[in-house]
Amino acid sequence: MNWLSFVYATIFGFVISFIGGFLDFPEPLVSFFVIIIVAYFLVFPIFRLYWGIGDVEKIEQILLKNKKKPFYRFYYGLANGIEKDVDESIRKINQGFHLPSIKKQHQLIHAYFHQRTEEMEKLLNGMRKSAFTLYYQAARSILINDFEGARSYIKQNPKMWMREALTTELLVKKNRKEDAFIHARNALLKTKGIQRYVLLRSWEREWGMTLK
Repeated sequence: MNWLSFVYATIFGFVISFIGGFLDFPEPLVSFFVIIIVAYFLVFPIFRLYWGIGDVEKIEQILLKNKKKPFYRFYYGLANGIEKDVDESIRKINQGFHLPSIKKQHQLIHAYFHQRTEEMEKLLNGMRKSAFTLYYQAARSILINDFEGARSYIKQNPKMWMREALTTELLVKKNRKEDAFIHARNALLKTKGIQRYVLLRSWEREWGMTLK
């Protein structure tokens, strides 16, 4: 989170509260405006980065601009295959005051990045079933050449972009790149933000796919 955004949100929140109290506005109305201000400065930028931007170049600019922050550095390193960025940022994420579930998710992504299938299995066994865990169950199965298992996890996944992305990985592993390209494009059409950026940059780097 950008500390300036936090400062601005706090200042404007106090100003709105003060004005509302001074002018004797109804408390629910003041609370409503405070929530809008906080959402604009804190929630909207995060939402936009993760789900709202389709332009990969813009996403990359945001990640580079905020690269000192571990989450931004983590995803930039992940997409571009930079081990130092991924490894150093995961250490900071693990040391930070984040929810245990957030840490576990990033530990799983980190294990997948390094293709540590045993570590992935251990982490997955301690996580509740979700589209996210089904995605990495399938990804792990592809790594160990368990294609039947991968197909089973793919079918169970409720998210279309995840099914398309995993099918891409599966077809590439089977050396069916032409078919993989079709599913890769479908996956990218269904995604925005960091998801789109990581998929596109990873496929460009690993397989030479040109999908813009």
